[in-house]
Amino acid sequence: MDQQVEELSATFSTSRVRAIIWAPIATFLVVGFSPRDLKYEHPVWDVFFNLVCLLFLVLAVRAWIAVLRPRFELRLASDALTIKRGRRKLIAPWQSVGRVRVEWHSKVPWVVVWLDATVTPDDVPVRRREDGSYWVLPVGLGRSTRKRTKQLEQFRTAVMGCGGRYLDPF
Repeated sequence: MDQQVEELSATFSTSRVRAIIWAPIATFLVVGFSPRDLKYEHPVWDVFFNLVCLLFLVLAVRAWIAVLRPRFELRLASDALTIKRGRRKLIAPWQSVGRVRVEWHSKVPWVVVWLDATVTPDDVPVRRREDGSYWVLPVGLGRSTRKRTKQLEQFRTAVMGCGGRYLDPF
């Protein structure tokens, strides 16, 4: 009898759905509230419409940046950790991973990974921090708070099941 061992793996990635929806809407509202040569009875209306236009301009720029930014993807398997951002990819065996941790930065939980010296920083497709660790994945970025919390719990479970090197901050 052949027994097949099912490989335990989990994939986590960022989402752009909200940004793709909001970018054109905010752009349309910027055009709609843009200053015109209309004369209002009170100059307060001019100031109001200019501030609303500025607000939607900031929202539109942020949404378009999120749409154009490369996606983060993290795959946890029983033998390796795969980090992917855009077209760059790194497959690091669990032996080269020092520890994995979730840290909060600007109200967003980030997966932070410490790698051995055998992995050169040029091979890693994500940003390196000052302490030598790497910002790997913003957990649940582009998702609702409920879905972000759910994905954070799924990530903790997957790390303990695959790598067993999860360290939760206090």
